[in-house]
Amino acid sequence: MAGTIEDDLASRDTSLYKTHISGIADVVACVLSCRNVNTGDWIPLLPRRVGDEKSKERYISRLLSNKRIDPVDVMKGFIPELTEMMTDQDQTLVLMIDQSKISEGFECLMISLRLKERAIPVVWRVVQTQGPIGFEVQESLLNEAVSMLPEEAAVMLTGDLFYGTAALIRWCQRQGWQYRLRLKSNLILEHDGGEITTGEAYRKGLKSLEQARFHKTEVTTSIGILHEPGHPEPWIMAMEGKPSAHKVLDYVMRWGIECLFSDFKSRGFSITKTHLRHTDRIERLILVLTIALYWAVSTGMQPSKKRLIRKNKPIAP
Repeated sequence: MAGTIEDDLASRDTSLYKTHISGIADVVACVLSCRNVNTGDWIPLLPRRVGDEKSKERYISRLLSNKRIDPVDVMKGFIPELTEMMTDQDQTLVLMIDQSKISEGFECLMISLRLKERAIPVVWRVVQTQGPIGFEVQESLLNEAVSMLPEEAAVMLTGDLFYGTAALIRWCQRQGWQYRLRLKSNLILEHDGGEITTGEAYRKGLKSLEQARFHKTEVTTSIGILHEPGHPEPWIMAMEGKPSAHKVLDYVMRWGIECLFSDFKSRGFSITKTHLRHTDRIERLILVLTIALYWAVSTGMQPSKKRLIRKNKPIAP
């Protein structure tokens, strides 16, 4: 398995050295075999020809702390292939932005790509915090994601209540992206010469607002409102263009990232049990899990006819 993954990584434009490629392939194979992030469980499986348990443990530690392994550069060898396959079929690329707790004191902000009913990580950032990760990091990740997407591709960004902000909506508008960003019910808007909260608009029975302006900003957006039977709260959704119930329901596509986080956590690799305490090492651990997940979900998929081949062979450091 490690040899097959190594050959695949070597054929991609990941900016990895040859030694890094073989190391990542080794640990990805271990993850797929034991299905957890406990490096102690990796050691007996690590396909290294020489070395005792201590040397294998040091090898894994050096790999996860190696600053030459940049998750963004590595994902540039995977995401363009997936997005070109999707745009060849005239699909809108649906990106999801969300934050999840990795371990006590460490949060991960991630942008993922919807793939069927699930999702594949695109870019992520681990921050040592116990609160929300703000727009500055969101913007940085979004700019990195843009560099991996085909030019002129139709893109939709989805996000839950924390991401329905004027700053993120303005970013989407400048980028020319579609967006479905859920708004809080106490958000103050300027509309038709007066002020109204999103919650008041719902209670008045309004189904939509057009050219609603965020209070004390220059950012305007359309808003769709839908409360389906059986749901405890309405969906109040910021979107581009003319609002409709159909567009509000596009928000359902965001659930792919919830499945993704479950794959990383309790239903899959149990990343919350990691003992790593450095943000960059956790980010490389997520890279290992992402490649493992890619191999798991891509099995049986039709390969791309426009496979992106690396221009230069990997070189030794």
